[in-house]
Amino acid sequence: MTSLEKAMERISDVIGAWFEGGWDKANYLHVWGFHEAKLNVEAVKRRFPHLEKMVNESLKIVRSLHHKG
Repeated sequence: MTSLEKAMERISDVIGAWFEGGWDKANYLHVWGFHEAKLNVEAVKRRFPHLEKMVNESLKIVRSLHHKG
């Protein structure tokens, strides 16, 4: 298991299983959209909200930690 996978599991345990689902969608986009170039625009658009939630929630957490410290 990679360090990145371990980190994803720890984050999911803390903020919720939805993060793991978003991670899986991001990985799918990376492999099939970037490496294999098999996805069309609609396939990317359908997955984008999940990635956007991951980024926005992560920013909230980082900002809250910054304000505490």
